[in-house]
Amino acid sequence: MMQSVKLTSHKGISSYWLDRKGLCTGTLIFGVGMRNEPPTLAGITHLLEHLLLRMVQPVTVPHGGMVNADSLQFYASGQPEDVAGFLNEIAAAASTLEALTEEDLALEKAVLEAEDSHKFRTVSAGLLTYRYGTNGVGAAHFGAPATASLTTAETSEWAGRWLTSGNAALTFTGPLPVSLDLCLPPAKPVKRAQDSPLIKAPTLIMSRKQGIALSLLVPSHDARFLGEALQYELLVRLRHSRGLIYSVENFTTPIDAHQSQLDFILDPLRANIVLVLREVLEALHGIAEAGFSENAVQSTRHALLSELGWDDFVPQDYLDQLAIDALLNRTTADRQELLDRAAAMSSAELTKILKGSMASLIVALDKSVKLSKKVGEKLALTIDGYEIWQRHHDPENHHGAEERDAEYPTWRHKSSDATLSLTPTRLLWRDSGKTKVISLADVVVVGHRSCGCISLMDRRGRSSELSVDDWKASKKLRRKLLGAFPPENIRSFPED
Repeated sequence: MMQSVKLTSHKGISSYWLDRKGLCTGTLIFGVGMRNEPPTLAGITHLLEHLLLRMVQPVTVPHGGMVNADSLQFYASGQPEDVAGFLNEIAAAASTLEALTEEDLALEKAVLEAEDSHKFRTVSAGLLTYRYGTNGVGAAHFGAPATASLTTAETSEWAGRWLTSGNAALTFTGPLPVSLDLCLPPAKPVKRAQDSPLIKAPTLIMSRKQGIALSLLVPSHDARFLGEALQYELLVRLRHSRGLIYSVENFTTPIDAHQSQLDFILDPLRANIVLVLREVLEALHGIAEAGFSENAVQSTRHALLSELGWDDFVPQDYLDQLAIDALLNRTTADRQELLDRAAAMSSAELTKILKGSMASLIVALDKSVKLSKKVGEKLALTIDGYEIWQRHHDPENHHGAEERDAEYPTWRHKSSDATLSLTPTRLLWRDSGKTKVISLADVVVVGHRSCGCISLMDRRGRSSELSVDDWKASKKLRRKLLGAFPPENIRSFPED
């Protein structure tokens, strides 16, 4: 007989549990993740997770923590009383972060760097950032070099804002243990930003990342079906028929209660990237017009039936998703609803979903790959170079603007004829008669690296590393450049 999910409240915390005896897994979930972090605090939820786990050591039962775009989770498995003890300690630690020492903070930052040194040091935008910029869900796809300068005061304030009983949920694969006694601060109102895309037309992003990636906005209740069907079609066309790729990975990220971003990552050899670009666009448009094959529909149905083939138990990840969706005011389709929809899914319905999503298509392509003008014209995509340095245009009074800019401090490059000028609103780079510009108002994070470099990131997640030592009077340049931005936007970054 299928288990039913029980819903009760533990000290104001919504609790989802199963009536099953024996060993169990318990998870404490908070409705805060990477999408809630402002760019200057990117990485703070991950650091907070590490610090809380440090504070409750030693722990002898299997346990851990996890941060994603939407949530922060702590979990343990074992005897119910042991699991309850671990979660009790996590809740207690959330209110006592002030007790952490600078040594504790430094040690966990070192662990985070070892965990993912690239993310710890580098700003590196991904598909969510391309579409949404640095705010909201776009924050889930860029690096976290600001982690290096986060303080205990900042992490404590972050915990006080988000780690409350009203922003928490519990899941247990058994009954709630009698010894469970979570002491969290009372609920506080939290502000959740409504994410709006910056890109609203089919666009090709010339990206710093290798290979090819695709992104679509789709109805959330159809994302899983469309992802499986498109993965099947692309593998048939690009791997089995042409030998151009090895894999197609697909990922779904909920954006709000109704919409999700569906991403596909392909892995062609660099020599085949332009060919795969043409082929994948032809495949998408062809499927949208002619429809999905019956084999794709059957493959999708079988994948969903296999995934949902529970017998007499409810999986842990389904319990956790119920809790997260409830915290974020989203609905979770139950097993029978998904099974019924999988059984009824048709090629015509999948095709209609794809066709309705094509206007949101983003394709990301390795920027080092050169596209011919002929290929570019046939793509039917707006091409976005995705660079923070933009070509400087002043059609009304170009020469007058340059004269006005020349009145402001200018630095000369040590080994070229390039110059750098700083005005109250712009940073200008002139070289070989061409001028590139960064609008100071668009910069949301300024990273001051220990090597002397300055990292600039704008609201779209575009970034640049400026080595001030390459310019004459570099100390003055560094001082003037850092002084051009609000102090709250400046963070110390690690050496890259």
